[in-house]
Amino acid sequence: MERERAALEQAQKEVEERRKRLAELEEEEQQKALEKLVKKVGRPNAIEILELSAAMKPKVAIDLLKQPKGSAALA
Repeated sequence: MERERAALEQAQKEVEERRKRLAELEEEEQQKALEKLVKKVGRPNAIEILELSAAMKPKVAIDLLKQPKGSAALA
């Protein structure tokens, strides 16, 4: 019984370590994606976009940016 309990605890530790590693990998992936996008639009533009977006609610900024190109809101 004690051996099974120890094995279960070890398995739980391994699962927790895997979750932690997965979170780290996801963070690295997001960081790379951000760096790629900043490089694509340039640092000054990226900063301006983020500053303007921060001045309003993020949902509103995202909705505005997702509007079709011919939309009057972006014209």
